[in-house]
Amino acid sequence: MKIFYLNSWSRAGVVATAVLLNACAPSQDAPAPTVSLDVSRYLAVGDSYTAGLSAGGLTRASQEYSFPNLLARQLRLASPEAVFSQPLLETGSGSGYTALVDFTPAGFARSRRVAGQAVRRQVINPAACGGADTVRLLTRSATASALPQNLGVPGLLLSQLETTGLGNEASATPGAAFNPYFERLLPAGDSRSYLQVVAAAAPSSTFFTYFQGLDDLLPFVRSGGQCGGLDDPRLPNRSLLLTSLTQNSKKILDRLTANGQRGIIATLPALTSLPILRLGKGEALKARLRLAFGDTANIYITEPVSPGQTPGPAQRITDDDYVLATALVRIGQRTPVQVGTTILMLPYGRDIRNPLRDEDVLDSRELSFAKAIVDSYNTTLGTLASTVYKLPIITPAKKASTLNLDDFLFSQVAKGISVAGVNYSIEPVGGNVFSLDYVSLTPRGNALLANVFIAALNRAYRSSIPTIDVNSLPSTAQ
Repeated sequence: MKIFYLNSWSRAGVVATAVLLNACAPSQDAPAPTVSLDVSRYLAVGDSYTAGLSAGGLTRASQEYSFPNLLARQLRLASPEAVFSQPLLETGSGSGYTALVDFTPAGFARSRRVAGQAVRRQVINPAACGGADTVRLLTRSATASALPQNLGVPGLLLSQLETTGLGNEASATPGAAFNPYFERLLPAGDSRSYLQVVAAAAPSSTFFTYFQGLDDLLPFVRSGGQCGGLDDPRLPNRSLLLTSLTQNSKKILDRLTANGQRGIIATLPALTSLPILRLGKGEALKARLRLAFGDTANIYITEPVSPGQTPGPAQRITDDDYVLATALVRIGQRTPVQVGTTILMLPYGRDIRNPLRDEDVLDSRELSFAKAIVDSYNTTLGTLASTVYKLPIITPAKKASTLNLDDFLFSQVAKGISVAGVNYSIEPVGGNVFSLDYVSLTPRGNALLANVFIAALNRAYRSSIPTIDVNSLPSTAQ
């Protein structure tokens, strides 16, 4: 059993770390769980992680294993009267998800898309980044007449916080601002913005969690820097996105705390701790491929250029470049390339004449833009939590008074941990934490995340909520 201790921690913090990573169920003679604040009406606000998205889709099972629902179950051990409602899909239905097919010789997962039984209509957006995309409208939640307590919405952008009609089916047209997951938790024809929904739900809540903002950056990451304009120094997109993240997060938190409610705020993990990037880190990727194929061939990427410019010559990948996990299964596959007047079948990314395309790589320059936004957003949240709201925050800041989200979970998992003899790693499927979309969590991953929130709650509010036995949960939600 590996136990990781954080620098500058008090004895209480060390105990919390050990409890989190052991994550075992309480023994029969353990003291009764206690909580020092009113958690009878818990409200969860956020995006994909909060909603319980897993393997690129939402199902009844993935919702049941969302970290807020797991947290709510633990809260009821100390507060039996506590309730927590979610906009649940029908059993066996969902939006569709990614399923495992097999593994490449290098151990990368090949997958396929499973259609969703809850899809009732589709809208094609031909102008989507990367080519035409499909928006799938889902069956409306049975709780749509009353707002649920889990307000997690997959794909919700903080930049859309005050967009009216975002959850109205009338907005489901090609290229329009519309979110089908938001639509299904609202009454039909409801044009309220997400901020208005939070404002309506917050007064009756007694406790909240806030974990939002990652979905704003994922389009840029998943497209290899092709979407969002963050890599274009001629455009103000970067400052606009950061302003949107910081100002809109404050608007939400102002509503959540308006009546003196207590809660926990979480900042964003390092992007490079997620499998979508970490599995394709330059030197580690080369070593993995060489081990699998027994050769010394390099990996070549298209030379980064400014947007609108013609791609430059190929260059060798560096350890600061990240091949997207979605492209790893295609490395080495022979594809047609014109060399002079001849068409040759050359291994993709393994021959300098057939380098990885820009959309398959987040290079060092693009990553630096995204990292700067994450760092600034997290710093702002830390300041708001400590000076404005006086609330505990799960933050990357290495301070004795805070919990470190990366050190507690994401970065530790990227290095590999053991929980009661079970190994947890960044590998999808076998690693137990991340699902096949390389970002969202498995039930066990959600339990680890819920345990981080429990550790923060226990420390900040002098409670004794037991952590979850993560090994008792399944390793997939599908």
